[in-house]
Amino acid sequence: MKQPIIPVHRMDAQTPLGIKFSYIEMTDEYDEIMLKSNKHIIHRDDYYLFLFLETATAAFTVDFEEIRLQGKSVFYIRPGQVHFASSFREAKGWTLAIDSMLVENDYKNTFEGQFLTQKTIALDVSALTRIGETARLLYTTMQAEPTAFSNRIILNLANVFIGIIAEHYANRQENFRHTKSRSALIACQFKELLSENFRTIKSPIQYAQKLNYSLSHLNESVKKDTGFPVSYWIHQQIVLEAKRLLYYTNMDVKEIAFSLGYEDHTYFTRLFSQIAGMPPNAFRRKFRE
Repeated sequence: MKQPIIPVHRMDAQTPLGIKFSYIEMTDEYDEIMLKSNKHIIHRDDYYLFLFLETATAAFTVDFEEIRLQGKSVFYIRPGQVHFASSFREAKGWTLAIDSMLVENDYKNTFEGQFLTQKTIALDVSALTRIGETARLLYTTMQAEPTAFSNRIILNLANVFIGIIAEHYANRQENFRHTKSRSALIACQFKELLSENFRTIKSPIQYAQKLNYSLSHLNESVKKDTGFPVSYWIHQQIVLEAKRLLYYTNMDVKEIAFSLGYEDHTYFTRLFSQIAGMPPNAFRRKFRE
C-alpha cells in the first residue's frame, strides 16, 4: 500500500541550531535494522543534506533516479526532493543537515543551479584531506562546551565543509566561471522562486515581474544557462511534483490537480500527458507494477 502523503522531515523538529552534523557507520546488519524499522521511508527534507563518505557501497533514490554511492565521494540532496535510502550495504562518513537559510548564497547557487538530479563526485587525496580535517574540527567544536562564539564558529565551519563540496560541483562543470555569470545567477534566482511558488504561479511573466526582470531577459538568461526557456521549467516542476504524488501517494488525479493549483483537472491531465508522454493514471500503473 502506498503512503497517503509524502512525509516532510523538518529541521526545527531536530535542532533549534539549524545544523545537525554526525558520523555514520553502516553495515549489512544496520541496513536490515533500518528496513525492519521502516527508516528507509520515502520522504522530503525542508533542509539541505550533504554527505561526505569515506567508504560506501550504497544507493539513494532521488526523484525517480537511483544514485549509487561508491568509495570516497560527496553527494547532496536539495530541500524538497523526494528521496529514500534504497540500499546501505556499507557506508562510513559524515552527514550534514542544514537549514537552507544558513548556506552561503554562492554555494547555494551552485547546488540550485543544477536543474536536473545531481550526481556523486569522487574525491582525490587532497580533497579528502581538506574535507576530512574540516569535518573533524566541526564535530569536535559541536561537542565542546558552548561559548559565546560557538554558534558562529559552527556555522562558519559548516560553510567551509559545504564550500569544499560546492567547489567540486562547480569545477565539474565545463567552465567554473559559468557559475558566476549573470545568466547563471538569474537562472538560480528563478529556480529558487519556482520551487517555492509553482503551485500558485504558472505564468512566465509573473516570475519575471517578481524578479524585476523583463520576460525576454529572464527567458534569455534561463535558456542560456539551461538550454530551455522559463515555461519549460515551470511545466517540468509541475509534472515532477505530480509524478511524486502519483507514485508515492493514493491521491486521485483530481486531488493532485487541485493540490497543484489546477481547478480544471482535464487541462492538468492534458498538460501531464504532453510532458510525460502518457496520462497520469497510465504513469501510476506503469511505475507501480
